[in-house]
Amino acid sequence: MASTATMTTATASTRTPATFQPTPRIAISLRLSRSDDASTSLDVQLRACHDSIRAAGFDPETAEVFVDNGVSGATPLADREGMSGLMEYQPTHVWAWKLDRYSRSVREFLHLVEWAETPGKRVILATADGSLNTGTPGGRLIALILVALAEWERQMMTERILAAHKERREQGRWISGFAPFPYKTVREHPKAPAYLDADSAMVPLVIKAVGVLLAEGGNLSNSSENLPIGRQQWRKLLMGVTLRGWRKHKGALVVQDDGVTPVQFAPEVLDTVTYARVQAKLKELARPETNVPRADTPFLGGFVVCVKCSGSFNGGSSDRKKQLYKCASGCGAIMANVVEPLVFAEFRERFGLEHVMRAVHTGGIDNSAALSDLEASRQRIVKAIALVDGPALEDLAAKLTDTKATIERLTAEHNPEVTVTYEPTRTRLFEVWDGATKEARRSLLAERGLRVTISPARKGLPSAGRAKIEWGMPPREKKKPTRPTTVAERRMLAAAADTAA
Repeated sequence: MASTATMTTATASTRTPATFQPTPRIAISLRLSRSDDASTSLDVQLRACHDSIRAAGFDPETAEVFVDNGVSGATPLADREGMSGLMEYQPTHVWAWKLDRYSRSVREFLHLVEWAETPGKRVILATADGSLNTGTPGGRLIALILVALAEWERQMMTERILAAHKERREQGRWISGFAPFPYKTVREHPKAPAYLDADSAMVPLVIKAVGVLLAEGGNLSNSSENLPIGRQQWRKLLMGVTLRGWRKHKGALVVQDDGVTPVQFAPEVLDTVTYARVQAKLKELARPETNVPRADTPFLGGFVVCVKCSGSFNGGSSDRKKQLYKCASGCGAIMANVVEPLVFAEFRERFGLEHVMRAVHTGGIDNSAALSDLEASRQRIVKAIALVDGPALEDLAAKLTDTKATIERLTAEHNPEVTVTYEPTRTRLFEVWDGATKEARRSLLAERGLRVTISPARKGLPSAGRAKIEWGMPPREKKKPTRPTTVAERRMLAAAADTAA
């Protein structure tokens, strides 16, 4: 009897899988890249692992679960919170649903195998689908082969996605994300490809804003006032190619198969000529002398000067937080609500009934915008010729010849000399003044050569009497006023001013 019991125990011991230890510490590794795939959800993975652990003769309830949710299979193991916790747990057995749940990178999986094969530790890696069991040499070899195939599949998937995106760009389709301003995405039906179309509510605002920008006194600030985007976004939109209906990918213009013609992603908002004028205006505004004044610049900043030191009156605030103009050299100050109404009233009285003049351009052929586009096209053709051979090379060579001929013809016709004459309109100047912005009013004052000279405050002299308004004065040179440093210098300047008066 004892011998039989001994034999039975030995037989049972022989049948016990050599891969598993008598007192295991079991861990389950779950990983999910996207939460919208129900077939690979965390619950599906966990149930499969429990079934596999139970089939191996262990209690799945004793297993510790480590989760990496929203983590790509190419992510390094050290950057995965769940996997890092699993390694610190020091298990004897690790289960995953499938091999690619461990990693889709051969290098990272090798790191995992090296960690599992550390002398004195020996962690067995297994999968619920039975494709992996590193408890045997053959199992480790198969694991490395399978993970190499998983990485190959991931690389092929990436290449397929990039190829699909490239094809969609060449077709003028909108791949993903919000449509750029002022466009919208349209589809024939919910599952149809998306394309860009002009937003009928936004495009008129853009066209009007461009008109304000190109008008006299126009800048990025006053032209973007009625747009739903900020000044910096407006500048970026104007500098790019979006309003031509084109797109750039990785800094390069997206072109058709010929490597030359831009793909038309959306209707054109700005034509070639208007786009060229906008680029010229942006360059002009980028120069320091045409920078937009700061928002806190006083209305008459640059027009008000001091009779004593001939310096400018800058903006400031009184002790009661009311705006005033004060001499940069400290000679005095005057309240803004005193001098500004005087200037406005005199402007309306002197110039308000004048007719607004309209510029009429006659003669001249300006092909600069078309020539700029043709030159860019010629450069793209030259680059494409260096990359092709055979019939495609002949087609590009013919296109290059045609482009050069067109450039030569337009260059010969190019004669931008234009005669500008002005004719009166029915609009009166006071109507323009009443509806103008701050910067537009400043431009009107500058055109008429405004200068306001402020005298020092004296007893018996009303504040309004300190301001002398003059028109038709030449623009003042911008120079930093010399500040008197001593009492003697101040007295000398005051005496000179009194003598001149």
